[in-house]
Amino acid sequence: MIKTTLLSANRTYGGKIYPSDFNTDYEGTRNIAARILCDLAFDEQCRRNAAQRDRKEQ
Repeated sequence: MIKTTLLSANRTYGGKIYPSDFNTDYEGTRNIAARILCDLAFDEQCRRNAAQRDRKEQ
């Protein structure tokens, strides 16, 4: 049987990077701040899920 171990360092998403993030001539909306906040919220939910999962395994 193979057991998979999650490392605590690998429990975050970090977000998605778009090519327009690097294009200084891009005139459309990037919503960078909103994306960062959404990604942080997702990471926080993942942290809570991992903590709950760890408590169940003990």
